[in-house]
Amino acid sequence: MYRTEKLVYLEALISRLKVDDEEFPSYQQAYYRAQAGLAGELKMQRTLADYHFPGPYKIFYNFECLNEKGFSHQIDALIITTRFLLVVEVKQISGTLFYKPAFHEFARQTEEGVIENFKNPFDQAYRHQLYISYLLSKWDISLPVLYIVINANIRTKLDSSLNGYPIIHLSGLPNFLEKLYETNRESTVNLMDLERKLVSISRRLPYSKNVERDRLRNGVLCQNCDFHHVMYYHHGLWICPHCGVKSKEAIFLALHQYRLLIGDRITNRELRKFVGIDCKAVTSKLLKRLKFEQFGKGRGVYHLIPEDILERKNE
Repeated sequence: MYRTEKLVYLEALISRLKVDDEEFPSYQQAYYRAQAGLAGELKMQRTLADYHFPGPYKIFYNFECLNEKGFSHQIDALIITTRFLLVVEVKQISGTLFYKPAFHEFARQTEEGVIENFKNPFDQAYRHQLYISYLLSKWDISLPVLYIVINANIRTKLDSSLNGYPIIHLSGLPNFLEKLYETNRESTVNLMDLERKLVSISRRLPYSKNVERDRLRNGVLCQNCDFHHVMYYHHGLWICPHCGVKSKEAIFLALHQYRLLIGDRITNRELRKFVGIDCKAVTSKLLKRLKFEQFGKGRGVYHLIPEDILERKNE
């Protein structure tokens, strides 16, 4: 299952950030929102998987790219057909949603009566629509580009202030697509060629925050205890003093988090400090088993934590 770089980073950050850090609650809320967003996107994927497209189509989920000015575009779903392209922005916001078009203000009222403002999803989707339209013009491809905002939370109420704006509940997506097929003519666009062009510009976009090293907890943290307890190393195993779980692989997740939050380079000394091993020789043996690439000489020696560190635990 695809997870955005943002979700992966925030998951690592709240696992490592000290709980008394003043920004911990805000990062935790950001993580919960990212999780909710992913849940909404999965619901949309199931709805689209059940829909019978009348003609050839391709769906790019989590389409990410950089425009020519270096700014990012992250599109929840980009549906391409020989009749239209559709930018889909998915939201999983609860409560009652309101819109003030004169101010481009998008808000929700919770069940407790609290009113909160959110990023305007219409402006987000419109920005993506403009860029995709620009690309098609650049590629000499003539297709209408449209957008829709989907709310995937069945309990959400859409206020009458949203009447006439491109926002619907997820259950209405098949009907919305049917109407697009009825109102847009068939074109001679080569769908495979368009797909190749979009693939050529897509890329996973990195996500990071400037979090100082001393704000992060050291140690191989026990996933079984929701990262609350530090494991110790004994005869090749990482052991949790709280729940007693033993693992050879726990080090891989710890180093994955190190790579995301601190960097992909690590020395013997830094590794000892990070995982809580006092002996340099033991850490050297551990690094040898990990088979990391080594660079530098003498005191300048460091090891490179690979991007696929989590996949290596099964080797």
